[in-house]
Amino acid sequence: MSKTVIIGGGIAGLATAFYLQEAGLTDFTLIECAPTCGGKIKSADLDGFLVEGGPDSFITQKAAALDLCKRLGLTDELVGSNTGKNAATYIWHNGRLHPMPEGMMLMAPTMILPILRSRLISWSGKLRMGLEPFIPKTRTDEDESLGSFVRRRLGNELLNKIAGPLMGGIHAADPETLSLKSTFPMFPEMEQKHGSLVRAMMKRPKRHAAPGSKPTPMFMSLRGGLQRLSDALVARLPLGSLRTGCCVLSVTFEENRYNLHLADGASILADNLVFATPSYVTADLVQQIDPALASRLRAIRYVSTATVSLGYRRSEIAHPMQGAGFIVPKSEGRGITACSWTSTKFNNRAPGDCVLLRVFIGGALSEDLAEQSESALIELARKELRTIMGITASPVLAKAYRWPRANPQYELGHAERITEIEHALTDFPGLYLAGAAYRGSGIPDCIQSGMKAAKSIADRDHARTSYQDQHQPACIGS
Repeated sequence: MSKTVIIGGGIAGLATAFYLQEAGLTDFTLIECAPTCGGKIKSADLDGFLVEGGPDSFITQKAAALDLCKRLGLTDELVGSNTGKNAATYIWHNGRLHPMPEGMMLMAPTMILPILRSRLISWSGKLRMGLEPFIPKTRTDEDESLGSFVRRRLGNELLNKIAGPLMGGIHAADPETLSLKSTFPMFPEMEQKHGSLVRAMMKRPKRHAAPGSKPTPMFMSLRGGLQRLSDALVARLPLGSLRTGCCVLSVTFEENRYNLHLADGASILADNLVFATPSYVTADLVQQIDPALASRLRAIRYVSTATVSLGYRRSEIAHPMQGAGFIVPKSEGRGITACSWTSTKFNNRAPGDCVLLRVFIGGALSEDLAEQSESALIELARKELRTIMGITASPVLAKAYRWPRANPQYELGHAERITEIEHALTDFPGLYLAGAAYRGSGIPDCIQSGMKAAKSIADRDHARTSYQDQHQPACIGS
């Protein structure tokens, strides 16, 4: 059996270890520089408030996260986000919160009347959207930014008020540099197949739940917070396979094996090496192995973000908070990008007489704001909620989390860069990449990338026993 080392104890690294173990490969070591595993998945019970520092849920349309929860025996702990009025999203524009027009699928309208009734979009903007079926499809296959695509098909107003803050906000990205091909490929595919997003949406088959069954919510979490997922993975690891608080200083490649030099003076020889670290961390460690590969990895830009969770007594908040929260277009000049009404979005996130809100700050368009002190972030969040929601009360809970260089940017040309990285990996048998930087940054994508890495290692191990060495690089998120 070959020896595998996984560097990075976030969800991608933990998933790699879990699926290696499922494949019967137990000779592995997972090394994490931080004292605990889980990466950006951080949950805390603070005075009865369930606070998420990073992601608070995962999308169920990609099955990897939901499947993993079931494999770990967490089915009874799964909770879906609330639906109906409690799922509504609002947009801050011209001094008030406007409901997102019903039937919007990210940026593509599925119903006409809600758009016509909306006070968010001007009549000229509605007319421009109405021309979308008559806009000819592009004749080129070149990568296009989200900003360029939406402006070309639906107009500048929809880009600035809905598509930019909503779709760009998912990746904390600048819509003018965000690669549509690498983030939302379904939209250019709709354009090519149907010639129009509106026509494509109208031709979509309606999904019907089986009689007597409830449809799966689009977003799910765990009753005790998402950290339950990473904690459950850690609990499954073989005794002695996890080394936390231990940093890898350098990696060399000698005679088809990898020699890892650790900060505590130890070294480990590995037949297989999985980097489940941010690409800039991976770049520093592969510099000695392949400077060109390191350069390509460093070209993936990261930006900083922050979240601020604020708990209030419900009696001191006049706002009805019927919905999942709101987003803030960049053109509004505010200091925050969005706010999630956490206690409305999910049940049991706050004591019965309180509410919990989570404010998002930073990203590609205002990165400097996320790099402030915790106290400054809390003050900024309170100031913005005072203006937008009229909240003047003092919070009974205030907690900020800062995430420096935590969000990879899938900028124009990202797909080609990943292809080049994968090609470079073929020169190094047993070297694999997993995580958010490559082909999907969500929790299901990261889990899928770990699963793919584990499968490739298992295939290689089987091939080695058959006196073959068929290397399959894993840079795949979904």
